[in-house]
Amino acid sequence: MKLLNVIKHIVVNFRRKHRISFRDTHSDRELWYIFFSPMNLLLASLTTLIILFALVMALVAYTPILDLIPGYPGNKSRQVLLQSVMRLDSLERQIRMWQIYERDISLIMEGKTPVSVTASATIDSILKTPSAVVPPSLADSLFRAGMEASHASSGFMRRASGGNVSSFETYAPSRGVVTGRFDPASGSYGVTVSVSGEQPIVAVMNGVVVLSTWTPSEGYVAQLQHSGSMLSSYKQLSRLLKKPGDRVRAGEVIGYVGGTVRSDVVTSEDTRTTYYYELWDNGAPVDPESYMLF
Repeated sequence: MKLLNVIKHIVVNFRRKHRISFRDTHSDRELWYIFFSPMNLLLASLTTLIILFALVMALVAYTPILDLIPGYPGNKSRQVLLQSVMRLDSLERQIRMWQIYERDISLIMEGKTPVSVTASATIDSILKTPSAVVPPSLADSLFRAGMEASHASSGFMRRASGGNVSSFETYAPSRGVVTGRFDPASGSYGVTVSVSGEQPIVAVMNGVVVLSTWTPSEGYVAQLQHSGSMLSSYKQLSRLLKKPGDRVRAGEVIGYVGGTVRSDVVTSEDTRTTYYYELWDNGAPVDPESYMLF
């Protein structure tokens, strides 16, 4: 009974109205009054809080007011974050392409055939892609025509035609006799050329030296990167004159093959040596004899 009386007393007083009166201090006349109850005050407070919450949410959703708060990640911070993510993705793709390029160079040095890839391919998918020799394409023909027009007056430039496809030749690394033909099926991705005595080796086109090294099995080796995704490889040289990063022009001497014979030594036959030359187009080997006459 006592508990019920207490609850009843609280409810009655909670709803009981009270009067607040404002009076003139001189005349004691009532100027203004208002009736209120604790329940009305509570409802008014809750309504005010709901209205303030709605106003705050509207300001946050439809105005950049959060950007004015120091340290708060507003719209500008989100835009910077998105730009950073895009740059990171672009850098990752560029690193992947550099890895592919390095892998192709290693395969070329090992006498294997790199594979043609797209920018979206991964390293794992590249290793599972079957290799194939790239046939002559329209872009290849246009590249040849441009080289022919710019170097037609050179003594090293030759024109040859065979079948239904006409082609032209760039600078030959060195004049000689081809003793080993281009045959990817048997693992020969270039040509072996026999020369007499010591002969200079020249760059077949304008380009940049990307490799200059020596190996026990292939002697001095040089590789040049040219425009149009072309790469030339020179192996079994006796000397090199260029280092990685050097820019060379077509016909410029980059090294030598063979050696001089002593004048006091009499031989019954000419001293000959060989060098090995490869030409790669977009990561795949092509027949050098389709481009030049040795």
